[in-house]
Amino acid sequence: MNQNPEPAPAESGSPGAVPEAASALTDSPGPAGSDGPTAGDGVPRSDGSTADHRDLARTSRQAVWGWRSNVDQIMPVVLFLVFFNLEAARLGGLNNIEIAVIAATAWSVKAAFSRRRRGLPIGAWLPVITGYLLVRAAVAVSVERDLVDFGVSTEAVYFGIGIGTKMLVGVAAAATILAGRPFMLWAARRFVPLPEAVLRDPRFVSAMRNVTWVVTFYEVGSAVWDIWLYNNAGVNLFLVTRQFVNFFAAFLLIFATLVYVDRRFSRIEGCPSLVDLVGGATRRAPAPES
Repeated sequence: MNQNPEPAPAESGSPGAVPEAASALTDSPGPAGSDGPTAGDGVPRSDGSTADHRDLARTSRQAVWGWRSNVDQIMPVVLFLVFFNLEAARLGGLNNIEIAVIAATAWSVKAAFSRRRRGLPIGAWLPVITGYLLVRAAVAVSVERDLVDFGVSTEAVYFGIGIGTKMLVGVAAAATILAGRPFMLWAARRFVPLPEAVLRDPRFVSAMRNVTWVVTFYEVGSAVWDIWLYNNAGVNLFLVTRQFVNFFAAFLLIFATLVYVDRRFSRIEGCPSLVDLVGGATRRAPAPES
């Protein structure tokens, strides 16, 4: 989970949603008359074509934002900040923090259902995502109402649940690797249309194991960063700084991972290029809402 408050992930559960592409990604050959791709044009593949770095960068941005969800990513943070800082905000005896939590959670739940209606494959996860968001909000409101006492502020409980969840995701991803069943390998075998020989190729297995390590280090590292930032900044600065830092960190990491995966795929006989796989996902993607 990358932000709190944040919309429900537009994914099949794990960090790393199905990326959206504004246009189909295509192979980009070297300049006419050349023997192959020019250095710097993109990621070279065995057939002499390249995955254009601009296409990979575009895919990275879309993976961070999810399916046309820029507003859904930002609005929970905006709503929380507005109501948290609006001293005059009182509704039915609720305090600022309670209204802020409820508003951010309501938008996040709405975002999850909107993604489901757009046809994203999160149907099985929708009850889990919704339940998590509602439980987190309920616990925060209970702390503010003095129904339970964790010895810390309501804000610390609310953000702490999100940070703790992020840490657990990272630890769980590492556990799948140590158990010999890397999560990303399981996800690829379940959701990516690849030949069985490719899915069992040692190089493919190794690449997916390494990508799972990337997920582990990002989630754990991001959780540690969130803890440090929360302890050294106010709520407003914490939310704003984390929103932008996490976006750029995720973008850079996803871009580097896409380059790595595309290089590894290019060495596996019978394995489609990464851009072909993303292009196929693009053609199957739901149309944008009007």
